[in-house]
Amino acid sequence: MSGHKKTPNAKPIINITIDDELLKHVEDYQFENRIKNRSEAIRQLLLKGMEVLDKEKQKQGE
Repeated sequence: MSGHKKTPNAKPIINITIDDELLKHVEDYQFENRIKNRSEAIRQLLLKGMEVLDKEKQKQGE
């Protein structure tokens, strides 16, 4: 966990650098799913990716 102070309802802020092609994919996903902002689109994509990884781990454990 990071060492920065935050208010009770604040969420951590991170900065990432991605290339133009990946940004286009994120923005396409955002538009296609009517997501209000890029951060929310990235958050949803991260969650979906983590779900896939979890399923792959479960299959490996069988």
